[in-house]
Amino acid sequence: MAIFTIKKMSEPVASPNPKAETGDGLNVDLLPISTSDCQTQHAERFCEILVMGGDVTEKLHTDSEQPEKIRAVPIHRRPDLLVPCADLVNSEWQRSQAARVHSLQKSCAEFPVCLVLLQGHRETERLLGHARLSQVVGHSGSLFVESVVVSKAERGKGYGRTLMEETERYAKSRGFKRLCLTTHDKQHFYAHIGYVLSTPVQNAGSMTAFVPMEMLLRFSRMPSEEAPKPPQPTRTETDAQVHKESGDSGGACVVGSPPRSSLPPPPPTPSSITPSPLPSIPSVPPPPPVSVPPSPPPSNPPPPPQSAGQPVVQTLTETPYRDAKGVPIFWMHKDI
Repeated sequence: MAIFTIKKMSEPVASPNPKAETGDGLNVDLLPISTSDCQTQHAERFCEILVMGGDVTEKLHTDSEQPEKIRAVPIHRRPDLLVPCADLVNSEWQRSQAARVHSLQKSCAEFPVCLVLLQGHRETERLLGHARLSQVVGHSGSLFVESVVVSKAERGKGYGRTLMEETERYAKSRGFKRLCLTTHDKQHFYAHIGYVLSTPVQNAGSMTAFVPMEMLLRFSRMPSEEAPKPPQPTRTETDAQVHKESGDSGGACVVGSPPRSSLPPPPPTPSSITPSPLPSIPSVPPPPPVSVPPSPPPSNPPPPPQSAGQPVVQTLTETPYRDAKGVPIFWMHKDI
């Protein structure tokens, strides 16, 4: 058996030598094949001609046999995928379908944006994953990535990395320079694809739809970032100032204060009060001292307390940060 591969061209393919001799001495006639002989609904790659015992068999290879392109699409452009995507996200974080669909419907071009990872054409399309992008308060060049999930049936095939790559490509096309995220147990995966440990940031979520970013930035400031207020004078300082002004005015009363004649008389001095004698208390001897044996030193002394000025240490195995439920959480980011 001999196999000849003829690439598809715009003109019929004609062999300059109508007779060809195979390695085993078999003479084979090469027949010209036009493009119409390999025409299908999709574009073809090549045709193979199998020659065995004088019989010619054509084997057609189409693009449908090649890996289909994977892409990330904002879900507000594909409302037909709202319910399947809600089921996908709920498979990881349980919530009612109606509430999840309502959350996905907030996706818009002005953020937040819900991206769905798709493969194939409309007839053979598959939903592979989901990721949500939101703005970061106080960082105009950053986006926050959350709700990253891959379909359970498609895990272990590298689609998690593909989902993050497509998410980064979308963010970069919108002009953003950094992606931030949090994770409870996937910090090693994110570190493998280029993310590094970071400090907490404020995720705007869907608040930007009805609250200006300037107001969110004001609410997200730390107490130490607020402008210092001028010290308020104490009551003693105020009284002293009032008396000084009263003395400077030649005994006249200050506006807003009662006249001197209406002031109540001062309380009696302590010298005018006769103290009553205290009853005598019999003296009681003090108790004898009790000897306490010294406690043995601990085998593993506790770590020294962390000072207020010392920076917070975060590694890929330990983190000082906690989420709203008190679970350890890792903060990471990647410059794109």
